[in-house]
Amino acid sequence: MKIMMGMNEAIAILSHTPLIETVDTVPKGHLRIATAFRYPDGSTVDLFVVNRRDLLSEIGPLTLTDFGNTFLWLDQLDIRPLKSVRRKRLTEDVLNTYGVTHDKGALSCMVNADDLLAGIIRLGQACIRVADLTFTQRIAAQGSFTEEVESLIDDTGLDYEPNAKLPGRGNVIVPVDFLIRAPRLDMAVFTLPAESSYPSAAKTRANEVFARCYDLRDWQGQRIAALDDRRALYREDDIGRIRDVATVIPISEAGALRQLLSAA
Repeated sequence: MKIMMGMNEAIAILSHTPLIETVDTVPKGHLRIATAFRYPDGSTVDLFVVNRRDLLSEIGPLTLTDFGNTFLWLDQLDIRPLKSVRRKRLTEDVLNTYGVTHDKGALSCMVNADDLLAGIIRLGQACIRVADLTFTQRIAAQGSFTEEVESLIDDTGLDYEPNAKLPGRGNVIVPVDFLIRAPRLDMAVFTLPAESSYPSAAKTRANEVFARCYDLRDWQGQRIAALDDRRALYREDDIGRIRDVATVIPISEAGALRQLLSAA
């Protein structure tokens, strides 16, 4: 590649690449690249090479960015990638995988002139992977009960840790499905799923949750058991024992769980 190459030469080179549909310049002089990548609704992923003198000079890297279009696309669906703990973790995992950074909503990476095409592919993949956060809204319908509960917790914006461990009475280490760090009161959330067809599995799980809550009876936080009551799998006496050591909230009353979490 030439040491110095301007916009016209860059457009000529990129226009002959199958993954790039059109290349042009925008009023501020940035190079706009309409890629073959698509957001989940089928719209085009547009990337930009930030305008600078001697665009493809080998001296110094280029800035490749989406100018915030991916976050804006999600925002139109009322999804904030960095607002909740879970989505922020998923977003950062994607960005780390592709070596992409974000600043004020814009996804970008620095590339040398010789690596421009590879950078376009890398950033384009990151954009569509981040846009796939739209599917996190469907977890409740398609995923496990534990994922459904996590989605409810995640929507509150509270800081939480899945698969946490707490010290219990007698130095026992107690596994917790979700440990929520709230401003006024920490909460340990346990799940009572109804995904098995066997009542014996529900009995075993109920005993586990009771034992864990009992071991945390001296813990200065709130113990919550989220119950999947859409199937009559758990015996009332087992749930009654858990009520003695924790607050049991059926998933049919998801609003009550949200209210409890928001008040913490």
